[in-house]
Amino acid sequence: MGKVYVYVVCLLLLAGNLQAQFRPLTPPQPVKKTPEVIKQRSPGLESTPTRPNTPPPTVYYLTGVKVNIRTGSDNKESLSNVSIEFWVRSDKCQIFAQNNLTNEMGKNTNTPIGLEKSNNYISGSNPNAIPVRYNSSATNTTPISLSDLQTYGLSLRIIYKPNFFADAWKIDNVSATLEFRDAANNLHPSMGQKTIAFSNANTFLDNYDKRILICTADNYFNPLTSFVTKDFSLRW
Repeated sequence: MGKVYVYVVCLLLLAGNLQAQFRPLTPPQPVKKTPEVIKQRSPGLESTPTRPNTPPPTVYYLTGVKVNIRTGSDNKESLSNVSIEFWVRSDKCQIFAQNNLTNEMGKNTNTPIGLEKSNNYISGSNPNAIPVRYNSSATNTTPISLSDLQTYGLSLRIIYKPNFFADAWKIDNVSATLEFRDAANNLHPSMGQKTIAFSNANTFLDNYDKRILICTADNYFNPLTSFVTKDFSLRW
């Protein structure tokens, strides 16, 4: 009886194993994925790269002109008249000028003369008059910038009218010192004050063919020619 019991148990275990082996496999359940949400950008709101704000370039203007005249062996007499004009070599700007100087300029001396902004220049003359009666013409009122001078160059006119027809005036040399500042009154970092020496401005002025001395410089502030003329229409 005991053996029969053992056999029955073994048969039951064997039947259980066979049933487990031939049981159909359950297919795996698919994993549900959450759909990816794509955000749409509103028209006109596309991202653009951020650009730094570039400040505009600083503009420097001519704010002062000082002319130094070296008188040689023949002085400029008191009451003899001198007018000085500083030009951009273009009609687009105003000028700096000092008119009707009647002080004496002694022999072998330096005379510094500060010029002021002006909207007129001497364009013609009455041969028997001193410059206060010269015809004048209007200039442009645009301030002179450093850029203007670096584009066109410059000209300096010295006009002489002696008090006595036979008087002459000997000039050994001329220089001009220019000052450039911005709108905040700051000097230009490298061109705040620029001096141009016209060493070739060595001449006599008189009441005849040598009434006007004209000194010129290029757009790099290098002095060019200096010459004399009696033609008041010449400015450079």
